[in-house]
Amino acid sequence: MNVSLFYRTIVRTGVGATLAVLCVLATPNARADTVVLAQTTMISGTESTVDSFTVPTQGTLNIQLSNIPWPEALSSLNFMLSTSSQVLASMSVPQSSNSDSVQVGPGTYFANLTGTAAGSLNVGLYSVTIDFQPAGVVPLPTSGGLLLIGLLAVLALTWPLEKRKGERHEDAVSVAQAQPALATT
Repeated sequence: MNVSLFYRTIVRTGVGATLAVLCVLATPNARADTVVLAQTTMISGTESTVDSFTVPTQGTLNIQLSNIPWPEALSSLNFMLSTSSQVLASMSVPQSSNSDSVQVGPGTYFANLTGTAAGSLNVGLYSVTIDFQPAGVVPLPTSGGLLLIGLLAVLALTWPLEKRKGERHEDAVSVAQAQPALATT
């Protein structure tokens, strides 16, 4: 192998790797959410539930509460987020859905839900989802960034191969042209 070709290959691969690293650093960060509570519950009459969950670090709880009209919407749906000593948030959902966000620290939290069914069947359905977002950004490359990195890596790896293939072809042509000259002597 030609020494200059070896060094050119290393330089090209290094340039490709550098571009890939720059793409990773340039991609926007996404946030990694953790679902701490997700449930859909059917109630009959008036019912209350209390669910507890633990948050490991400081961050934001995103609460989504929906009054699902099956077979009919609940006549009332109330939510309260609390610790053992204080109420952090509360909301009522009349007919559709409602959402809220609350800043929290590490600890145990309680989701209190109370609903009252309506209609001739006296049953209803609600859904609650609580996501936790840590305070710091957790870097997750976007799919576009990953695609670009993959394309650059393939380009960086195939570029030296294509160049060598062309050089081999030129060498084979020059050898083929030289063989008739050797045969005549």
